[in-house]
Amino acid sequence: MRSKLIIQGIDAHTEGCPIRVITSGAGYLPGKTMVEKRAALMARDEFRRLVIFEPRGSFNMCAAVLVEPTSEGADIGMLIMEPDTYPPMCGHCAIGVATVAVETGLVPSQEGDNIVKLDTPAGVVPARVRVERGRTVSVTLEMPTSFLYQDDVVIETPNRGSITGAIAFGGDFYFIADAGQFGLSLKSEEAWAIVEAANEIRAGLSAVSVQHPEQAHINEIYQIELTAPPLTPEGDGRNVVICPPQVIDRSPCGTGTASRMAYLAATGKLKVGDTFAHEGILSTRMIGTVVSEVEMTGGYKAIKCTVAGRAYITGSFQYYLDPEDPFPAGFRLTGV
Repeated sequence: MRSKLIIQGIDAHTEGCPIRVITSGAGYLPGKTMVEKRAALMARDEFRRLVIFEPRGSFNMCAAVLVEPTSEGADIGMLIMEPDTYPPMCGHCAIGVATVAVETGLVPSQEGDNIVKLDTPAGVVPARVRVERGRTVSVTLEMPTSFLYQDDVVIETPNRGSITGAIAFGGDFYFIADAGQFGLSLKSEEAWAIVEAANEIRAGLSAVSVQHPEQAHINEIYQIELTAPPLTPEGDGRNVVICPPQVIDRSPCGTGTASRMAYLAATGKLKVGDTFAHEGILSTRMIGTVVSEVEMTGGYKAIKCTVAGRAYITGSFQYYLDPEDPFPAGFRLTGV
């Protein structure tokens, strides 16, 4: 066997959404900050496509590249790769990485609560990993400061007319819209209709600009979050996040949960101490808690919050790249 490259790691899923944790194979990524390391990874985009796209991956695969942290006190650096983007932070990925780190011995752990500090381009994200009888049973993330950026945003869509929503930040920027405007309740059998609704919104968002008030490199809005009432008695709300180009997040989405909570807090529907059980399209849940209210640069009213969920390791991998492989950067067809 001949190979130009060997990539190793652990596969897992967080509340149903896959995460591929890459422990070796990405090579040296220079940079004094996680933002600079992400830029170095982005410059090698063929690596992302090789790992995420077919035939090694799938249309909805996400991956996290583990690197040396750059922030003082952080344990593990984490760079996220999605089918079309390199988001600064991903909640389901962070829960998966923290679980893998504890269960495979990348960081020392013990019974009870263990703190794993993840270094990301959005800042350091502490993860409280709960271990019972030797296995991880939950991960609670201290999310980046989350805030409502703009409410009552009206966009014009190609085929649905005017759609109203809000823009909020919970680690990524989200356009949050009531799925009822599309006649959807966010059931799994509505998957294609959900993607079509997101495509309409994304087309209308092309003229909308955003800028994080404290982090200059965060200036894109590409995540669409549709919301609806819960479909299970345990839920407080339901959502589906659609990532570009048309990928449905199988989990309730960590940063999407933080963004929705920031919106609810800013509009008086959540207060400090409140919890929010957020369902995803598979009716799995993440539990958010509003910890405190803060004010950011620019006068934005924001919250500190936690989001808790659970991940499950599904296997390990060692991928090769044959020098004669006709798809050295993978390929992508379609899917949701």
